[in-house]
This record gives sequence, C-alpha cells and structure tokens, in this order.
Amino acid sequence: MSFFAALVLFSSGAVGGSPLQLGLGVGAALLFIVFLMLHASALKALEAATIRRDIHARHVARANGGWLEFTQSPEDDFPSDHAYAWDIDVAGPGSLVQRIDVSGTRLGAARLRDWLGECGSLGHIAERQKAVAELATAVDFRVELEAAATAPFGNGKLDGDRFLEFTKLPSFFDSRTWLKVVAAALPVLTVSSVVASAAWTSPHRIWPVTLLGQFILLLVVGAPLRRVYDLVTARRGALEAFEDMLLELERASFESPLLLELQARVSPGGRLPSAHLRGLRRWVGFADLRTQPLAHVFINPLLLWDLNVLRGLEAWNRRSGQHVSAWFEALAELEALASLACLLELDPAARLPEVVNSSEPLRATQLAHPLLQADTRVDNDVALRGLGTALIVTGSNMAGKSTLLRAVGLNVALALAGGPVCADRMQVPYVRLRASMRVQDSLQQGASYFLAELNKLRMVVHDLETDPPVLFLLDELLRGTNERARHLGAKAVLMHLLDRGATGLVATHDTQLAILEADYSDRLHNVHFTDIERDGEMIFDYHVRPGIVQT
Repeated sequence: MSFFAALVLFSSGAVGGSPLQLGLGVGAALLFIVFLMLHASALKALEAATIRRDIHARHVARANGGWLEFTQSPEDDFPSDHAYAWDIDVAGPGSLVQRIDVSGTRLGAARLRDWLGECGSLGHIAERQKAVAELATAVDFRVELEAAATAPFGNGKLDGDRFLEFTKLPSFFDSRTWLKVVAAALPVLTVSSVVASAAWTSPHRIWPVTLLGQFILLLVVGAPLRRVYDLVTARRGALEAFEDMLLELERASFESPLLLELQARVSPGGRLPSAHLRGLRRWVGFADLRTQPLAHVFINPLLLWDLNVLRGLEAWNRRSGQHVSAWFEALAELEALASLACLLELDPAARLPEVVNSSEPLRATQLAHPLLQADTRVDNDVALRGLGTALIVTGSNMAGKSTLLRAVGLNVALALAGGPVCADRMQVPYVRLRASMRVQDSLQQGASYFLAELNKLRMVVHDLETDPPVLFLLDELLRGTNERARHLGAKAVLMHLLDRGATGLVATHDTQLAILEADYSDRLHNVHFTDIERDGEMIFDYHVRPGIVQT
C-alpha cells in the first residue's frame, strides 16, 4: 500500500508541480523502505526460530531413538577397512556417529571420526573429558553453535576447503606491482573524464580510450581473477556461517583448559576473530557484485571493480589469511567435543569413565549399549583381569553375545575419544581397540568368506608388540571353515593374542573353546547368556551369568 501511495503521490506531484505531493510521496517511499526492513527482520527471526526448533527436535530424537532416521553423507563414513568401526557400529546406518554427531562442518565430522577411530594420548583424553563435562551443561552455547552452521545449507556440511585454498594462493599483484597503480588510477581518470565531458568543461574526451583500455585489461586478466573469485564466493553464505561460529566461540565464557585453549587459538596475539573478519565480510560483499550481472557488466569495466576488490582481498589475506586454518581446526575440535557432550547430556546412563594405564584391567558396572533405548536395554557388569587375559562368552543365537561385545567396544571407543560411557561406573585401560565381528565376502574381489575373515583377523593380530596393547573383540572365530579347523584355529589365534599381552572378549558357540579355562584358569574366564523355553517359545533375559552355557 505504501509503495503504491508513494508512486501515485510522487507522479502526481511531479506532473502537477505540487511540492506537498512530492513531499508526501517521498515520505510514503521512506515508509515503504521501513516496512521492507521490518519484513526482512521478521523473516530472519522466523528462519532463526525454525532452525532452533529443528535442532531441539533432533536432540529429542537422539534421546528417544528417532536418530535412526537421520541421514548420513557417504563421504562422512569411516574407511571400509577400519580396524573396528564397522564391526561395532561406530560407523554406518544406526551407528554411534549417526546418533551423536552434531557437527555442521565437514572438518568437525572428520575430527569426531578421528577421535572415535583411534585412541588419543592419555593427556588429550583427560583434557577432552573436562571440556565435554563443561559443554554438556552449556546447552544454549551448543545450540547456537549448531544453528550458526545450519543456517546457510540446511542439512549440508560446511566445507571451508575452497576458501583455505584462496588463503594459500600466491599474490596476483606481487609480480605485477604496476597493476596496483593502474587499477587505482585509471578508473579515477575515466570517471573524471566522463564527468567533465558531461558538464562540457573539457573539450577533450579521453574516457572512450581509457574505458577501452580498462575493458581490454579485464579480458587479459580475466582467467586468474575468476579463479580467485570462485574460491572466495563458493557456496554463498558459508563464510558468514563460519564467522557466526567463531563469534559464538569468541563470546563464550569457559573454565576447562582445552576450551580456553581453543579460544586462544582463534585469537592470535589477543586479536579476536571478529576484528579479522569484519574487513573480509566487506570485501566479500563487494565481490558478490559478480552475482548481479546487469550491474556488474557496467560497473566492472568503468571502475575496474574486480581488480580493485582483489586488491582488498589480498591485503586482508596478507594480514589475516594465515590464521584461517587454525580457526577451522579449532571449530572442528569444538564440534567434536560438542558431539560427545550431546551424549553425556541426553543419555541418562552416560557417565565420564576413568581412563587408566594399560596395565590396569577393564571393569564396568551396569554397562549399557549406547545405541539401544534406555527403557529397553539390559545392563550388565563386565570385568577383565588385565593384559594377557580374556573373557569367553557362550550362548545361543540372539541371546546377547554380540550385543555385549559391541556394548564394550562402543563404550571403550567413546572413553578413548575423551567422551562419556553408558555405565554406572567404568574403568577403561589405555588400549588399541580391534575387532572381528562383521565379515563380508567379496565376489568382485574373488574373496571367499573364509579369506575375508582371515584378512580381518590379520588386522587384529597385526603389530601386537606396539604400545598401547590391544583390546580385541572376536565373534565366532573362523566360522567359514569346518568344526575341527575352526576350533584349532580359534584356539591358536586366541593364545597368540594372549601370549603377546592383548586382552579382550570372545563370543562363541564352541563350548570346546570355553573348556580351555580348565587349563588356563589364570588367563581365561567364562561367562554366558542363557535362554528359557516357555510354551514352545525361546525367552531371553540378556543377563550375563558366570560359567559355560548349559542349554
């Protein structure tokens, strides 16, 4: 309404020569601009509220099992030959990563995978635990951090690789110092000539010549300019999202040493990221003129716009570009910590474990599977005797053997990443986790099931003498061969592992393997799951009991 009022009043005032109508027209136009700004502000607030509503909905889903519907990008998965990630469901559909990953950047998702995929040092684990404990209570901060990364692309992950590539490019002007002078002076000469000619103050019109020269210059340097601009403006909105994430980190108040270190890492010399990024935002805004072809086609030749904007971008790069990699790395680490904190906040059984020296045994009270619902999963106590010892778990199919091994594996992986475990109490030795539980043959590679299993076992027994020692999880060893060979081979593999100081759990149907406890009572210990037949139906209670299965 205000737009039409401005149009009518201004037109009638111009035609009729009425100053009053012209004034009212200008007033209506200003009112229209105010309404536009209010409307844009309301849309932005609505978008922000929608993003935060969706984040809270995802967190609720992580608490009640709805995370199984979350999508995963194939490039975010672990390598197919990882030593344990696919075996114990750290990776893949319905996995631990799928449940806890709240990262908005590809680098953040990769950092979480790195931590869950291999043990860090004992010092790093202790630092991460303190940071995770603090972030678990900082819900608003984690929501705002996730919202900042979510805003531009919905469910996509932010990728800063192309901008990092820009920060490492050699300067375009360093070998063309003359071009800096030309880019600054020539547009001034051209515009001055145009103004003078329009005002008839100069009989000499040199602007057609200078403008033609500027046009030719842009054609000559067009290719390298396009490369730089493509890197800077790739995925519109990504830089703004990274800036918002850095501002959240900059403004936060922390106590844990690791979080304080991350803040210091993004503020080299005490200069905050916002101070670095303020100039970048301005120059990237100028670069976005390329997305407006009708304006760009006139302004660029007249003012050598692209060249002068590039001068500004390179000046920023010289001052601040060397910090960008450290910013992105700090954000990635922060997002990985936030993902671990998410589990500590949302799972009622989650606790921070005690990670101890390798010589100490693994002990867990009321250990739970992190990927099962709290109201349906069954907790069990698990204890190993230390290095060179193993727990042999027997029982029928579906009784819970594999679930127990995966519960141990997932919780150990979480503990060694510096995260929480699902247990009332848990002592985790500093170990390297290895597993052979989920084996697939490959017709394309000509590998039989038995050969595929041997390849998997090779990863388990590889490099056993290297510190830290191995904690192994083995499910139905050598099931791809006959019974006698399976028993002899399983015994040989197990004793090979124990002789070299490894420790772990073995799930098996082979009671002959279980009776080895009689000869190696100091190294092997039996537990089992049992079943009850009631009215022709097998009933499982999923509780671990001592000894060898009898049913």
